Amino acid sequence: MLIILHGENALQRREALNAIVEQSGLMPDLRDMNTEVLEGAVSPGQLLGACSIMPFLGEVRVVIARDVLAKARSEVAKEIADLLADVPPTTYLIFDEDKTLPKRHPVLTAAGKVEAQVHHFEQPNARDLPQWVRERVAMYGGEIEPRAAAILAQNIGANLLLLDQEIRKLLLYVEEGAMIRAEDVQVMVPYVQSADVIFQMVDALGQRDPRRAATDLHRLLDVGEHPLGIFGMIVRQFRLLMQIRWMSERHQTQQQIASRLKTHPFVVRKVMGQAERFTLEQLREAYRILMEADLSIKRGEIPAETALDVLIAELTRL
Repeated sequence: MLIILHGENALQRREALNAIVEQSGLMPDLRDMNTEVLEGAVSPGQLLGACSIMPFLGEVRVVIARDVLAKARSEVAKEIADLLADVPPTTYLIFDEDKTLPKRHPVLTAAGKVEAQVHHFEQPNARDLPQWVRERVAMYGGEIEPRAAAILAQNIGANLLLLDQEIRKLLLYVEEGAMIRAEDVQVMVPYVQSADVIFQMVDALGQRDPRRAATDLHRLLDVGEHPLGIFGMIVRQFRLLMQIRWMSERHQTQQQIASRLKTHPFVVRKVMGQAERFTLEQLREAYRILMEADLSIKRGEIPAETALDVLIAELTRL
């Protein structure tokens, strides 16, 4: 049997792979003996050799080929396509690709001729992410109000593994049968709290208010956020500011910017308002200051927490 799983949605692709292995008929005690994982640059001969081994004391053997097709040169991909018909019926050959394969990929073309299963796991875009959250909660037997789903989607983004983790944590937090509300997300999901404080801090920097920016910084430190984690969030915010400012000056709409950056339109709208407080030249200078601070921290020239205080002073003088 040939199965092709491909696409950037790693969470649901992994779940599908696990389900296929569970349903394959592999005997649990012999699973390790009858499972082989191939990765990266695998030759057609190696692939066929792995598939041709008879199952050990069982009826089924599983061969998982990870990211083999995306990395294969065109001539190798065609050779792999040609050998698919020779895979014995006792072998489950599963291609697990973390990128979307082009429709004209030789193996996808050949898959139709050997009655293969092909499953594409597309990463939801920013606009569809709140709906993905609601569907994921429903899959676990819970409910979430739209505003709570939107807050999760906006603050965590398309990191589906992390989103799933936070959804399961929230379902344990609320009473059985109760709906997850926005207040629950704000209490239980630290990324939401931190993202809001980072936004307020950068807003204070834009208003050249070092006292308020320093207060926001120490709010994060006081609740246990690691200085390097805070630094990373500041860098991300200024990167967004620079990208959105650059695109808005070229008359791109909020929707176009959101699509290009794969960011929720609500976030783009908030950051566009913030970006108006900086010129593009000031944002470039801010990024230079951030790069220098990063190097100073990595070289051990200055402790990360001290570097953050210095950053506040320097960025408010832009």
